[in-house]
Amino acid sequence: MPPALPRFPRLWREGYNRSIVKFIDLRQAAALGLLAAWYLLTPPFAPGNPPGPLQLRAPLCQWNQMDSSDTASGCDEQRNNMVRMYSSGDMTSVSTQFKLWLYHNSVCVSSDDPRLKQVGGQLTHQPLK
Repeated sequence: MPPALPRFPRLWREGYNRSIVKFIDLRQAAALGLLAAWYLLTPPFAPGNPPGPLQLRAPLCQWNQMDSSDTASGCDEQRNNMVRMYSSGDMTSVSTQFKLWLYHNSVCVSSDDPRLKQVGGQLTHQPLK
């Protein structure tokens, strides 16, 4: 079976290596919206000391972005890390208890989820380096 033709033959002729060509493929996919970022979102709450109750029924476009990841599993891992970190903290602290409850109720959502655009707010994603 003959080898597959390169997607960018001119780049191959000019001596570019595979990693550069793959990088270009990823950039094109991202430009077309084919690659989605994943956002770790926490529910909104009334600020105060102590903070007010979590508004779990609020639309996702009103939730707070705490982190972003290139993959759903990366987002879940970050969520689990935050829960684990606050679970091992000082449970007599109201702040620690609140943050643990906040991350227990957090969700990972794809950047192309239409529920994020209901109000027109724009979330941002910082790709992994």
